[in-house]
Amino acid sequence: MSKKELLAEALFRSGLLHPIAGLLPKGLIILCYHRVCPDNAQSAAYLFDEGVLGPSESEFERQVKWLKGNFDILSESEILELISNPSLSNRGVAITFDDGYRDNYELAYPILRAHAAPAIFFLCPGLIDGTTLAWWDLIAYFVKQSAKPAITLGGETFQLAERKPETIVALHDRMKLRPDAETASLLGELSQACQVRFPEEELRRREFMTWEHAREVSCHGVAIGSHTHTHRVLARLDEPAQRWELQESKLALEKQLGQAVQTIAYPVGRYGNFTPATMRLAGECGYKGAFSFRTGGNSPAAMNPYDIRRIAAGDRLDATFACSAYMPKLFTWVPDAPRQ
Repeated sequence: MSKKELLAEALFRSGLLHPIAGLLPKGLIILCYHRVCPDNAQSAAYLFDEGVLGPSESEFERQVKWLKGNFDILSESEILELISNPSLSNRGVAITFDDGYRDNYELAYPILRAHAAPAIFFLCPGLIDGTTLAWWDLIAYFVKQSAKPAITLGGETFQLAERKPETIVALHDRMKLRPDAETASLLGELSQACQVRFPEEELRRREFMTWEHAREVSCHGVAIGSHTHTHRVLARLDEPAQRWELQESKLALEKQLGQAVQTIAYPVGRYGNFTPATMRLAGECGYKGAFSFRTGGNSPAAMNPYDIRRIAAGDRLDATFACSAYMPKLFTWVPDAPRQ
């Protein structure tokens, strides 16, 4: 156990967390989830990317109850109001989900609704339309399903026999860090190298919410924001391609939902995965707020509307989860802010 984990345990178990946090300035913590797992999940091998798996449904409900008892859970409109009127009567928290997985609707949404907890779901129209799966899931799928001991991709050899997890991480990094022109054909090449076909349509359509799901949740406390159209990493695109991702997703969401889409979450979202140009384009495309990821907490008096910071939500309601919610600067990794 690390020193920070030991400190979190000591604060959480001793009852000192609340008094100490009470001495700190009020802030807004925004939690980012991706998936919620069913309590009765089977132990069979998971086909896709395990990195986006989150808490079980019962654990998520525990987290929502704890958050509601210790914070004001803010809606999208309340977050945007803070930008022009930076004041909080209590500590604020917000719940967000990226990508639009089916379990967001089937598992998370009923819990949010039962506890009257607002949230934001950031969706990619290109994934909801069901024509493909997410690139990170496809990378994991091809590598996991491959029977080959090794593959060669772009002149680089990857040993699969006992290093599939490492290969998945390396290929994820390739998609995140290299220019889009270099990675546009990666999935097709990986399918051929692994000798694994793309998943069938039935499997693809089971993974993500439908438009009917999105319309339903948007009527019951869940705001719908954009996560771009196809989830390409914006910093790896030129400005016209970035603008297309921002505009196309907003137009598609508004057409399907019949309402304005006000916010976007940058894909991947760490500093280095979006740029000052991205933030400018988000404003030009009509978004009132844009969210980053793994970038820390927010001081209402200093919130940048196009870099609203979020932290990763933990899988369990434990000392680290609680301390991160109260003191993100100490208990989460917060990189330096980008140059504006």
